[in-house]
Amino acid sequence: MTGYEAIRFINDVLYILDQRKLPLEEEYFEAKTYKDIVYAIDNMVLRGAPLIGIAAAFGIYLSTKDAKTKQEIFSKFYEAKSRISQTRPTAVSLFKAMDEMAKCIDEFNILPEYKLKNKLRAKAISLWEKEKEIEEEMAGVGANYLKDKKRILTHCNTGMLATGGYGTALGVIRKLWEENGDIMVIVDETRPFLQGSRLTAWELKKLSIPYRIVVDSACCMLMNRSLVDCVIVGADRIAKNGDAANKIGTASLATVAKRFNVPFFVVVPFETIDKNIESGKDIPIEVRNDKEITQIKDFVIAPEGSKTLNFSFDITNAEFISAIITEEGIFHYPYNFK
Repeated sequence: MTGYEAIRFINDVLYILDQRKLPLEEEYFEAKTYKDIVYAIDNMVLRGAPLIGIAAAFGIYLSTKDAKTKQEIFSKFYEAKSRISQTRPTAVSLFKAMDEMAKCIDEFNILPEYKLKNKLRAKAISLWEKEKEIEEEMAGVGANYLKDKKRILTHCNTGMLATGGYGTALGVIRKLWEENGDIMVIVDETRPFLQGSRLTAWELKKLSIPYRIVVDSACCMLMNRSLVDCVIVGADRIAKNGDAANKIGTASLATVAKRFNVPFFVVVPFETIDKNIESGKDIPIEVRNDKEITQIKDFVIAPEGSKTLNFSFDITNAEFISAIITEEGIFHYPYNFK
């Protein structure tokens, strides 16, 4: 793909393709401090669990880059880690990135301050590169497994915009297109923030992959009419028993897919599986602000003063998931990750 990247890291500035402005404008937000990273995650300049983890790692480095002493590095590191960790409680990638950066601090704390900062910078870059490698491997595994699927329904956005690399669920779709060129992607809008119609459709257009946009509530009718061969989604966190937390609306799709015998697949890096959490009941679910429901951009679509219940994620029961596809292989129900 040419013409865009989700992020660029140049001269100690993380340039983030501003997803709030897509698909109408392609502008980069400049993150020069960890507070810029916090703002970007909180305000949906960037989103997607893998990309949030990568950005968090760069945020840790940016918090320390101007420190003059090792003590100042440690102080700024823990300040940034505490604040960044509060941004998106559901996405396990964020916390694993924080852990990797903390390991770097522990492993190299005897180095002079300038070398320690270089190590943190290198670690953030290596986590990004590793994510890209995992996604390409995962796409190959998924495309081989799903090579007979032609009409694919997907939810939210799981491509480069969500990962900084090849993509998770959309990476599998992309690989299927590259290998056989005979697919149609059904993109639901994904209310309330429209990651499907704004972002997934934009990526598919860039890739020249055929697609159709549908409203979220049309998916049941499409499956009832046998117009969907399978559903492919990503996830922000998967519990030990296979319950999956993903963008709100995923559980509804999985339930309908089960009713109409449409296979439902989740594509994630293996590290998304949180073996410390027994089931979906234990996964923290982020609740976001009213305006994401009552407004579209600056246009108000609900009565003034309306209150909302804006859960960002829901939990898909493991029994509704036909397979979980990872770079380490394909897993089937009943899941019991150890």
